[in-house]
Amino acid sequence: MTLFFIMSLFLNFNEALNMLETTEPAEMLWNGVKENSFGLVFGPPKSGKTIFCENLAISFALGRNDFMGYPINKGSQKVMFIGLEEFWRNRFERNAKQFSTLSDDEKELFKSNFLFPDTEFPKTITTKENWELLKKTIQESGVNIVFIDSITRMNHGKIEDSKTAEEICLKLRNLSQDLNVSLFVIHHTPKLGDEDISMDKIKGSTVFSQESDFAIGINRTSGNKRYMKNIFFRYADDSDDSHHEFELDENLIVNYKQVNSFINFKSDRRISENREQIANYFKENPSQTLSTKECVDYFTSSLNIRERQVKSYLSELVELEAIVSPNRGLYQLKGVCNE
Repeated sequence: MTLFFIMSLFLNFNEALNMLETTEPAEMLWNGVKENSFGLVFGPPKSGKTIFCENLAISFALGRNDFMGYPINKGSQKVMFIGLEEFWRNRFERNAKQFSTLSDDEKELFKSNFLFPDTEFPKTITTKENWELLKKTIQESGVNIVFIDSITRMNHGKIEDSKTAEEICLKLRNLSQDLNVSLFVIHHTPKLGDEDISMDKIKGSTVFSQESDFAIGINRTSGNKRYMKNIFFRYADDSDDSHHEFELDENLIVNYKQVNSFINFKSDRRISENREQIANYFKENPSQTLSTKECVDYFTSSLNIRERQVKSYLSELVELEAIVSPNRGLYQLKGVCNE
């Protein structure tokens, strides 16, 4: 007698609820990135995106509390950084500089939790055998988080072609889901000059925005200001369009500076249209001294901008010496003496 086992091709909602209750939920990992998700960190050449990702990876490996002002919601985790673009010596020399800044305890965590593929690992992931080796390498390492630099080395056609981009994204998503790893993949944009970074700057942007769970932009202005910008998150609020400024020190460590709602993209001394209107208001009303609250109330209404933008513009105008702040929280036109 032959027994046939029929597998159901569907679930009812009660079965779906049971799966939820018996499966460990994925939590937010960092910023708007959820565990076991796949997404992009992208930017133009020389923007610092690879070093940025190395610093994020180090923060995961050491179990630090936060990175770039966003909490890291896990303890120390095993991380693998797969560099497909650089010769191994160049990358290891840079990592050695970063390593030198750590405490003794941190160095021990780094040694055990920050992993690399073998130096003979392929420099392109384009064949079935390459993909199988990639999966095996990640699986046998036991890591929780993987960084790949970059997606252009996983391209067997034209990445701007939607079919090619979709195929790569599907393989990366399957890799993340099959191995239960969080996957950060670095991607390039052309040189942006002084344009703000956005999703439409990358090749294959439509497909990547549809298939990725998150996208984070890294850029560097002509005024040498580096910043991170949250582009989108599938599982978190992505309405914040602020620019998170950072610097790289001599040991290639990311130093978080501040959040700016606006960065001068054309030049450090170029006044934006909104700032110019604020400056013009003071020029047209030279006898007025306004408090921060008065400025916020008036300009958020008249210019239809946010409170933090008004405050940022006021600070920039003071720095540019277009207006002055004679006392904390007060603003007036420069060169006016109010008795």
